[in-house]
Amino acid sequence: MMSLRLHAQDTIMLQSVEVIGDKETVETLKPLVARKLDTLVLQSKSTSSLSDLLIQHSPVFIKTYGPGGTSTASFRGTTASHTLVLWNGFQLNAPTLGQVDFSTIPVFLVDDVSLNWGSGTSNNSGGLGGTVNIDNTHHFGDGFLLDLKQTYGSFNTLGSFVTVGHYGKKFSFRVKAYRNSSDNDFEYNNTGVFPAQRMKQRNADFVDYGVMPEVSFMLKNSVISASSWNQWNDRNLPPIMTNANNKNFEEWTKDSFSRNFLSFKTYWNTGNLQLKSAAFIENQRYFLEVRNPETNGFVTGINSENHALVLHQIANLEQQLYQSWTLKAKLQWDNERVRSNNYEGQKLRNMISAYAAVDGEPFSCAKLNLTARYDWTDGKPMGLFPTATFSYQLPFYKAVSFTLGYSHNYRNPSLNDLYWYPGGNPDLLPENGRTADLALKYGLQKGPFKLDLRTGGYLSWVKNWIQWKPSFYRYWEPENVAMVFARGIENHVDASFVEGDWKVSLSGNYVFTVTTDESEAAQMQGVNGKQLIYIPQHHGNMFIDTRWKTWSMSYTLEATGSRSTSYADEETYPLRAYCLHHIAIGKQIKKFRVELRCNNLTNKDYQNVIWRAMPGRSFEVMLNYKY
Repeated sequence: MMSLRLHAQDTIMLQSVEVIGDKETVETLKPLVARKLDTLVLQSKSTSSLSDLLIQHSPVFIKTYGPGGTSTASFRGTTASHTLVLWNGFQLNAPTLGQVDFSTIPVFLVDDVSLNWGSGTSNNSGGLGGTVNIDNTHHFGDGFLLDLKQTYGSFNTLGSFVTVGHYGKKFSFRVKAYRNSSDNDFEYNNTGVFPAQRMKQRNADFVDYGVMPEVSFMLKNSVISASSWNQWNDRNLPPIMTNANNKNFEEWTKDSFSRNFLSFKTYWNTGNLQLKSAAFIENQRYFLEVRNPETNGFVTGINSENHALVLHQIANLEQQLYQSWTLKAKLQWDNERVRSNNYEGQKLRNMISAYAAVDGEPFSCAKLNLTARYDWTDGKPMGLFPTATFSYQLPFYKAVSFTLGYSHNYRNPSLNDLYWYPGGNPDLLPENGRTADLALKYGLQKGPFKLDLRTGGYLSWVKNWIQWKPSFYRYWEPENVAMVFARGIENHVDASFVEGDWKVSLSGNYVFTVTTDESEAAQMQGVNGKQLIYIPQHHGNMFIDTRWKTWSMSYTLEATGSRSTSYADEETYPLRAYCLHHIAIGKQIKKFRVELRCNNLTNKDYQNVIWRAMPGRSFEVMLNYKY
């Protein structure tokens, strides 16, 4: 029987085979520098944003301003600019800020989400903390597809999600479309005014909508695919707690983008070649006006507009060499063009990257991966960036393996860092990072029970860390002043049990992170050795999913430790630690599925960002029809 299913990174048309194994098996050796989120988790969060997914199911800490507000990632104790986000291999980090707002990425629009860190980030620059990969996979031979989801929840939150398509033997297409809106007017305890009082959040409504058509053609030994991700985000931003009584306030963002790519991938017996071309068009507008509530006099005004065109060209080659050894190579060209009323004229940047990797088994139970990348920015060589990863599986007890890695990477300053007016610094140097990792794994499958335990530690040094500091002229300027030392311990567990009509799954993460500035400037200011602001030392989550016949129930725990908001010895407003609990109960009725969700079950009062209100207990119902 011939398989007609094709995934974007897989070899095409494999003969099906029957595999018979022992009752007790172990997984094959894989380097512990990557993790793919489980399909069950993606399904459970399909109507949520990527920020919600990562908060509850990954070791990544998300700094969020609340529903409808900005959400950025802190990976391994670094900042949002050090987390690289790739969509089907193309960088999503905005050329202006160098960041990605995870609240604007619907899980519904992607098929796979995975994380890379350390030496696993070697094929791209910028991921000094880690890389978040979001991918779309195309299928052949599955026939007609129709998937409808409708949600309604507290604060008049409404979501509509539609997927329609057809997977033929040689041609497939799929269109995804969604709309998500909310009044976002929850009540909260405002501790930013005296005396503290119960208030309702205002000027916080938002609406996001988008459409993503995809198409694929299968030729004799090749696949051609194209995708277009189009989205519009219209969001009002609420005042901070300390300014909640000021009615003379207006703040909002209006963003839109069109991300388009075309891919050609051809296969031969021992390898494949993929050519990809993309054009990303981004438009952003931010508006803020604050007036004195007594005199109505003008206090603050910002009207920022940014328009970006980013072109990507990528060639990927994979070739089997001798026995277990494989060569991978990539040549990439990126061109950024930005017009902004915050810059003087249009800004351009060209980046070229050449990458090669060799991996294989130097001896039994071992794997070695060596990579090297050489980059140029606007014709200037950035240098050679090597990595090495060694993995070993104990021959006498194959359930245990370990990975040792070293990586060297860098990040270019963002265009805002270089050209923002006033304050941009065109003389900034790239940030330069080195990381050493050690990870241990215990993996076992025995009958209906499967277990995967991982623990590891890392040491990371980033030189020329960019900080914005107040200048003599009363505006802020970026400088290469910091030398940041990040270190930590990461723990992960996956377990499942399947017996008859029962299936129970458990996954969890716990991360301990210490990130400090050890530069001379920090020593002079007396802040060296202190945890960087907004980075928690303790962060973790747990997810339990239980299924019996057509019923399901899940429980999610997310825990975040205390965080500093300043380097003062007697800090006035530290953010307290908190734990949130969420539950969901679902029922499958033929082609329909109904699910009731309760978020923040204990109605916890907390802040993720200082003076930004977060919702208490809320409810949501989801109805899903899948043909």
